[in-house]
Amino acid sequence: MLTQDIQQNLATHRLAAEQVTSNFHAAHERALDDHRSQIETDMYEAIERFERSIAEISDDNPLCIDLGRRTADYVAWMRWALGDLPYYAIALGFAPGELPPNLGGCILCYFSGRVFDDFLDRHYLYRGRRYTLLSSLGEDGPPGGQADAVTVMMGVLLLVESLLQLDGVAPSAGRFLRQIIASYRGVVLGTIMDRSGSDSWSPEFYECLIRRKNVDYWLLLYDALDPEHRSPLHPILMSYYALAQKINDLEDYTRDELQGSANIVSVYRHSVAPDKAKVFSFVEQNVGSHLLELWTQSLELLEPARSVLSIKLAETHDNLARLGFLQSAADKPTTSPTRIGLAWFSNLEEFVQRLGLDALELVDCPVCRSSRGTARFRKQGFQFNRCPQCSHLYVSPRLAPRYVAQLAAESIETAYDPFLQSQKIYAEFICHTLRRHSYGQRLLDIGYGEGHLLMAARALGFQVYGIEPSNLVRSHLDEALADRIQHRSLEGEDLPWGAFDHVAMSHVLEHVLDPPTALERVHAALHPGGLLYIAVPDSESLQFKLMGKTWDAVSPIVHCQFFNETSLTHLLQSTGFEPIQRIQPPALQGHRQERWMQLFRRLGGEEAGELAMLARKPSGKTD
Repeated sequence: MLTQDIQQNLATHRLAAEQVTSNFHAAHERALDDHRSQIETDMYEAIERFERSIAEISDDNPLCIDLGRRTADYVAWMRWALGDLPYYAIALGFAPGELPPNLGGCILCYFSGRVFDDFLDRHYLYRGRRYTLLSSLGEDGPPGGQADAVTVMMGVLLLVESLLQLDGVAPSAGRFLRQIIASYRGVVLGTIMDRSGSDSWSPEFYECLIRRKNVDYWLLLYDALDPEHRSPLHPILMSYYALAQKINDLEDYTRDELQGSANIVSVYRHSVAPDKAKVFSFVEQNVGSHLLELWTQSLELLEPARSVLSIKLAETHDNLARLGFLQSAADKPTTSPTRIGLAWFSNLEEFVQRLGLDALELVDCPVCRSSRGTARFRKQGFQFNRCPQCSHLYVSPRLAPRYVAQLAAESIETAYDPFLQSQKIYAEFICHTLRRHSYGQRLLDIGYGEGHLLMAARALGFQVYGIEPSNLVRSHLDEALADRIQHRSLEGEDLPWGAFDHVAMSHVLEHVLDPPTALERVHAALHPGGLLYIAVPDSESLQFKLMGKTWDAVSPIVHCQFFNETSLTHLLQSTGFEPIQRIQPPALQGHRQERWMQLFRRLGGEEAGELAMLARKPSGKTD
């Protein structure tokens, strides 16, 4: 925790910066706009040269041109990352229209590093705002699953193009190029260091890491404006960007810790203080003292460099305060919340801020236990991974089971599930499907919801039983079915009422955290030869293909599993079942078919976007 003196000094500097910021913008707003315009012009000219060179060298090859365009589009979108340059141009004394001619090449060099970083860290969505080049190439890029290799090659092309554009343009070009290459070498070595095991982590290791991977990376841009490093602003900005990386780490520490990456939090947790509260106390002392040192150094600069640094430090101060640092002891909470106070649609960061890292758990593929799942997309901050072994789509890291249960207990209504309606629509169809394959009478409905299947099956002569984990479903079944229904979970206990001829699981398995264990319990509850009807959202449905993660069925807390026919078949076989067939639901007629449902049928899909399968417990196997 920061001392009172540091706390007061930081507050004093931040207050003074408000007037500095106002005065600076009043005096330099036009110059800032002029510098922004020139920087953007130089960037676009460099990008156009990059695209032209690709087209000319490849003799207008369509694939090369398409890849060049995609890369150029991504670089152009990233132009917001250049936002500090106009301020530094003023601090370094550049008049409007007089920025160095090497700026465009440095910008390409800088963004080639971004392409490599996206590839190495598997960034498919950059800060939740745009799909990365890696993601774009993976979705509809070159055939044959070559997105990784092509992403690296486009990063290399960007780097080579930047060096070619810089050669002969910059003053003292040879020396300048050596300096750029030396900075890039530091970035590469820092990236390798970032893969170091935790046995080499220490505060000293971390400071060296961010100097190489992050400060050297920033120098690729700054060197365009101050290639000789003559400005007194240069060493202070190097320290500033080291602090900026520490703050980025604090924003991303959840993801980094779950991935085992070196982060200021994980390094201090490993080498200084395993206790979480002490870790953040050490971290706050580190970043607070670092910030105060920069405030002190800013007073030694002449104008306008002093004002520029003051503006950037004020932004840094505000970012730290937003993350919960730089508060007085009286302002900080002393106890953890007893309620989660969040909802099914809350995002990952909200859960972490409320509950800490313990709110999340990393899991291997829940179907085949493979640990080689690759990220496909994120929703609400939660990552959906595709298993290369069985093709299952699953959430990891996911909300820990105890917090899922607590969230359900706190809710005044069940989480929205678009498939509850399909339980009603297809109830009679499911009963007739089971009857066609077996004459047994005893049927267990797991996750009976509002009881549509139970009531339809009872009317058709089945002896019905049901379990439902939610205690918020309607109670109109209690009187009708009495002791044949129970509010209980499929997970954790054997099923009641003896053995059954049929088990129905309509849109249950996508909610289950451990599908193999759940189906093993179902297998044990069936007579030899008994039937299992199972329906889940289909990750290969037309709905998913058209809408992707915007499909309302894609909910990382409500539905942590997404099956396709391959992964569901694998799961059934691995738990002792014999898959019989995929069940095709009938086309809906009359009032039950909405216009949007008709559209999916006309496009070749099905109304609900579900995958339904029928499986049997082999007759020769007993439990």
